[in-house]
Amino acid sequence: KRFGCEFFMKIIVTGVKGQLGYDVVRELKSRGYQDILGIDIDDLDITNEKHVVQFFKDNNPHAIIHCAAYTAVDKAEDNKDTCMNVNVIGTKNLVMQAMEYDSKFIYISTDYVFDGKKESPYKVNDSQNPQSVYGESKYLGELETLKHYKHFVVRISWVFGKNGFNFVKTMLQLSKEKKF
Repeated sequence: KRFGCEFFMKIIVTGVKGQLGYDVVRELKSRGYQDILGIDIDDLDITNEKHVVQFFKDNNPHAIIHCAAYTAVDKAEDNKDTCMNVNVIGTKNLVMQAMEYDSKFIYISTDYVFDGKKESPYKVNDSQNPQSVYGESKYLGELETLKHYKHFVVRISWVFGKNGFNFVKTMLQLSKEKKF
């Protein structure tokens, strides 16, 4: 509850089986949101436009928090088509329906949209210059998101949580194995 009322906004969170999507759903519930639908690829293939259209028709969300992504940075170089399909086409499909249904759209992006050469912190309007397939795909996903007037782009650099692989878990495992 906030200000004495409950939240009755229908929110869709993509990528619920991933680290970020899982924790976003948990956090929303802890803040009193009632109608949250966490989905993953088994529930909706975001790269299939017809399925996305039907999904929005069936669910009519007020907001989408788009955490689903192809995030295997190194593998993206060899799997460009898959990476682009998920991060660009999937995002485009969701954004188009969000506009149709007047839903707010939150896109989770990355600092990989920059080239990493700046010696001070990046600012929102700094020029993007992705140096990898992954970075390019997330930048193109940002451009799709920016077409929607009710958009939010959030750039993050590190994700860690209960689900999936991450730097923290890797270091803990290596310390157990005494590999450093």
